[in-house]
Formats: sequence, structure tokens, C-alpha cells
Amino acid sequence: MSSPAEQFPTDPEDPGHDARSNAGGPDPSPNLNPKHSPEAGADAGAAAQAHRRRRSLQEQAQATLARKVAKVKRAHRKIAKATAKRARALAELQRWSSDPAIAKLLNPDYAAESARGPVRTDADASPRKVAAWEDQEIARRTITTEVACSLRLADRTAENLIGESSLFAGPMQATLTAMSSGEISYRHGQVLMEQLSFLPLEEAAEFEARLLPVAKDLTVGKLAVKARRMRERAHPETLTQRATAAVAERGVWWEGRADGMGTLTWYGTAVQTQAALDRLTSIVETTQALERHDASIPEMDRRTIGQICADAMADLVLDGVTPAGTGGGIRGSVMVTVPVFTLMGRTMEPGFLEGYGPIPADTAREIAAGCPSFIRILTHPETGAVLSVGKEHYTAPADMRRWVALRDGTCRFPGCTRPASRSDIDHTIAREHGGPTDFDNLAHLCRAHHRLKHQTLWAVVQEPGGVLRWTSPAGETHRTYPETTLGPPPTLAPTPKPPATPARPRTSDLPDDPPF
Repeated sequence: MSSPAEQFPTDPEDPGHDARSNAGGPDPSPNLNPKHSPEAGADAGAAAQAHRRRRSLQEQAQATLARKVAKVKRAHRKIAKATAKRARALAELQRWSSDPAIAKLLNPDYAAESARGPVRTDADASPRKVAAWEDQEIARRTITTEVACSLRLADRTAENLIGESSLFAGPMQATLTAMSSGEISYRHGQVLMEQLSFLPLEEAAEFEARLLPVAKDLTVGKLAVKARRMRERAHPETLTQRATAAVAERGVWWEGRADGMGTLTWYGTAVQTQAALDRLTSIVETTQALERHDASIPEMDRRTIGQICADAMADLVLDGVTPAGTGGGIRGSVMVTVPVFTLMGRTMEPGFLEGYGPIPADTAREIAAGCPSFIRILTHPETGAVLSVGKEHYTAPADMRRWVALRDGTCRFPGCTRPASRSDIDHTIAREHGGPTDFDNLAHLCRAHHRLKHQTLWAVVQEPGGVLRWTSPAGETHRTYPETTLGPPPTLAPTPKPPATPARPRTSDLPDDPPF
């Protein structure tokens, strides 16, 4: 009998597995070798049989491996075909919406009795106004947000996807055809697009024709390297000219990560970023030397190179001052929600960092202990209701703006993650339509989505509990929910004021409420 390790599991996808399972059975041919005794012949036959069985099992495993890999390959090709189909659909949507007649129909003013004039631009009731969006801009933003909400994507991701699809269905038809047949993946197509975007349109077709056959046999990484080298040789502009233009794209991006961490990406010139790395490396070497000679630091507690780099970067960015003096005395303000039992040390319930999410209980307690650049918010451990807010940043419980900011956490448009502290506060029912300035008629919207609400066919209704129900121009419904559970804020009795003589309004007397 074979060992359990030799028992090959049957594969329902293999119609011949039953027949092969008997391949290792007894050998019907007798032992005819006269030089061996019957006992020796029996041993040799058993060894040969065991060898044939192991060989058969190995062949079965290889055959099953081939079938399963082929199944994965077919699925991979289907993904490429599906992404190509999606690209064609998005390109068709973009072409349809760019028709001037269609764009006019997507403008809310089309069905209105009279066209709107300039609209106010922010939440501070500023007298400054901006021109209303043109039809084409309304159409572009309409399809971008419609796609973003339907596919559960960020607006920028949806916008990029639509732009890519238009290029695939336009000047990159050959690449789209290769994706449609499953010869290359969508990531291969993105690499080709990235390099083609740096070339003049008249040279892009030739470059695509040279790269596409190679792309079918290379990984995405290898293709990126080869395409970059080919593009450098084919580009009509010098590297100096292109580098000058690329500097305009510099920037910094932040992304939240798991376990209370985050990533800050700096996209700058090669000289600046390399110099920054060199400086951090010098700091690491000096710090490591100091820690090695510090007997009070056990060897197991000495920081790694990466840890020292991260700590030095934090010190330089958070506490450093630029040559022009910028940064001196400037500190970021961060809102951290802390469950009251966590603050007391009785539970390890995590805190909540505005714009990120849960942070460790120890970190929340450390922040709440007295760091002046943070707003400390205590919540009930069961209901989540707010018990108190740091007094150095909060004047009274009736401060409606602070209450709504705490409730919302972020912009309340579907999928938007911009913190409430950097968003406008909006009347869900516009003030000119009778909407009250009350907690159940206010919500935070970032500047882009604030204007989107008032200048497109998107509509929103505020339901009980601060839930916003959005209806898209296509009729789809999307709900967004408050980040923090809060009860209605208390209403303070009005404080009587002595009569004042009429005076000319000053800029500081402008109302703080949003104009919408």
C-alpha cells in the first residue's frame, strides 16, 4: 500500500483521473528472470511498481498544474478583454457628453426660466463671485462624478480612467485591439500610454508600432524600462527642455496606511530628492555613531537606518524653518477623538484621527495629555456621543460649525475624503429657498463638490441622523453617513444686546455662514 504522501487527490476537472488512479496497480506480467529467486524477484517487482506509481502521481500533478495555470491564464486574458471593453464604453460616454447639444442639456439652467449669473464661491459669505461653469465643464464634471460614484472610485481616479479610455479609443487603437484579444494586459497598455504621452502625436503611432510587439513578451516592469529608453532616443525635445516642463508637476501627496501609519510622497527634481536623501543618510551615520557610544541605549533598542531616516524627516518637516522663514511657529492642527475610558486607561479602545481613522489608544492618550496643537474630544464608550471638546479650540457647545465639523469628519459627497477642516460648510436646502441655519441642514462639502452641487443636476437631501441622500443626474442614489454619532447640539438662549447706533458695515462684520 502506498503512503499517504503518495495518494494523489482526484481532480473533478480531469476526466481521466479514474483511469490513471489504477495505473499504479499490480503488474500482471510475471517475473521471468531465472537469475533471481522468487523472493528477490518479488522485491524487484514491488520496487518497480512503487517507482511507476510515483512517476504516475508526479505526471498527474504536472498535468493538473498545467490545467490550473491555463485556467488562470484564461481568466487573465478575460480581464484584459474586459478592461478594453470598459475603455471603449468610457470613451463613448466621453464623446457623447462632449457634444455641445448634449452638454447644454446637462446644464440645470437649460430647464430654468432664466440663466443664472455669477455664483458665490466659498462658505464665508464672501462678496467675491465666480462665473458659472460653461456647458462643457458641467458635462465633464457630471460624467466624472457619475462614473466615480457608480464604480466606487475617487473623482481623480475616474477622471484619469476616462482620459485613458479616450486615448486608447483614439490614437492608441492598436494597443486597445491587443488588449481586446488578451495579448497584453491593461497595465501593459498603461505603460505604453505613459511613454507615448511624452511624444508628439505624429510620432506616437510609429513608437507604438515598435513597442507593441515587444510588449506581448515582456513583464510590465521590463516593458517600462525598454519603453523609457526608446522614448528618450525618439523624443524630438532635449531632456533639458522636458525637465523644465516637468518641474511644474512637482508636489506632495499623503496616503493613509494600516495600523496607524501614513505615507507622505514628495515628487520633486532628481537633484532635490537625491540631496534630501544624502542629507538624511548623513544624519543617520551621525546618529548611529552617537547611539553606539551611548551606554544607556541597549543594542536591541538602537534604531535601524530606516527608523532614523523617518524620525529625522519628521523632525525636519514638522519643526524645521525654511531659509525664507516659512515654518517658524507654524504647527498643524489635528482633531483626535478619544473614548473617555481610553483616556482613563481602563480600555484600549482606539482613538480616531480626523482624515485618517483609528489610532492606537496609547497615542490617543499621549495626544490628549496636553499637546497644544491637538483638539481633544472625549466620547461616550457606548453611544459615541461627544462628552467634551478641548477648550482652547472650542468656545461653547452651541458652536454650530465645530459641531458639524465633528459630526461630518470629511466632505460629505460620495467617495470624497477631504477633511471637514479644509471644506466648506453648506446649507443642504439653500438659504434663499428657506433652508435654516441648523444642525440638520448643514453639511461639509469640499470646494469642488460644493460648486458641483449648485451648478450641476446632482441633488441632495438630508435625512435624520445627518445622513445625506444624493441623487445623480443619471438617477442613481448614493448615501453618505456621518463619521461621528452625535445628538442634537443644545440651543443656547439668545443674549440680549443693547441697542447700537447704525454704523457702516466693516469687513469683519460679514456673516460667517455659507452663501448657499
